[in-house]
Amino acid sequence: MKKQNIQCLRIIGCFGVVLVHMAGQVTWKNPIMSLAGYGSKGVYLFFLISGYVTFLSLEKVENLDCVKYYKGRMVRILPLYYTVMLYWFVLHQFILRDTPGGGVNSYFKWFRYVFMVNNTLPTDNMFWRNLGTTWTMSCFALFYLLVPVLKKYIKNFKHSIVLWCILFVAGKAVMRIWNVYGDSSVLCLHYFVFGIAAYYAVREGRTKERGYLFLCEMGMLFLLMVYGLYDDTFWLTVFGILLVTSMDFTIHNRFLSKTIEVLDEYTFDIYLIHPLFMGRNLIHTSFIDDNWGKVLTVIIGVTITALLVHNLIEKPIQRKYASSKK
Repeated sequence: MKKQNIQCLRIIGCFGVVLVHMAGQVTWKNPIMSLAGYGSKGVYLFFLISGYVTFLSLEKVENLDCVKYYKGRMVRILPLYYTVMLYWFVLHQFILRDTPGGGVNSYFKWFRYVFMVNNTLPTDNMFWRNLGTTWTMSCFALFYLLVPVLKKYIKNFKHSIVLWCILFVAGKAVMRIWNVYGDSSVLCLHYFVFGIAAYYAVREGRTKERGYLFLCEMGMLFLLMVYGLYDDTFWLTVFGILLVTSMDFTIHNRFLSKTIEVLDEYTFDIYLIHPLFMGRNLIHTSFIDDNWGKVLTVIIGVTITALLVHNLIEKPIQRKYASSKK
C-alpha cells in the first residue's frame, strides 16, 4: 500500500514545478504569482522522495539483481521520456529547424538526450542541456544507475548521513573551485542520498534515529534562517522534516484518497508533458495571447496528452513487462 504522505508530497512537488513554469507564461501580477517562484523547489522534493521510495521498495531485497532492477526502471521511465523527446526532436529538427549548429552534426548531439546524459556531460548550450526542462532526467538516470552500489554499501542511517555530508561538501567545493552548474546530475546526488537517510531514520526507529534526524534538520534550518541562506539546502531541510514527520499521515475520506491516488499516478506524466504546451511549440502563440487562454491551453493539453500517453503507451508496456516476468 502506497503511503499517502509520499503521494501528497509528490503531487505538491509536481504542481509546484508546473506553477513556476506557468508563471513565466502569463503577465498576472498577484501574490500567487509572486510565490510561484518557490515551485521550482519541487524538483528537489522529487529527488528526496525518489531516494526514500527506492530504498523502501528494496527493503526486503538482500541480493539485488541489477539487470532486473534496471529493466524495471527503464520500463517505468523510458516510454514516456522517449515519447516526449520524439516530440522535441521533430519540432526543432524538422518544423522549427532551429537546432543549434544545424547540419548532420546536430543529429549526433541528440544522443545526449537518447542516453539521458544531457545534464551529465558538460556543455554551455542550454538547448543540449535542458530542452523541455529535462535536466532532471539525467539526475534520475545517474541515481538509478548507482542504486545497486548504494544499496550494497549504505546499510544504516549513519552510513547515509556520512555519505550525504561528503557529497554535499564536495559539491559545494566543486562549484566554488571550477564554477560548474550546481544542478548538474553529479552534484544533485546528495538530494537522493538525503532521501535514503530519511528512509533509514524511519526504518531504524520511530524515536531515536527519527528524532535525531529531526533535531539535526531543525538545527540546520535555524542556522540557514539566521544567516539568510534561503537556498536549495534550506528547502531540502524543510522537505526532509516534512517527509520524516508525516509518516503517520492518513486521509480517511474515500473520495479524497482516490483523488490523491489518481493525481499521484499521473505526476510523472504531468511533469514531463507540461513543457510541451509552453513557449515555442506546435500551438502558435497567436491562438493563446491572453493569460486565460494560455492557462486553459496548458490544463486541457496536459490532461488530454497525459491520459493518452499513460493509457495507450506506458500502461501497455508495463503490463507486457509484468506478464513476461511470470
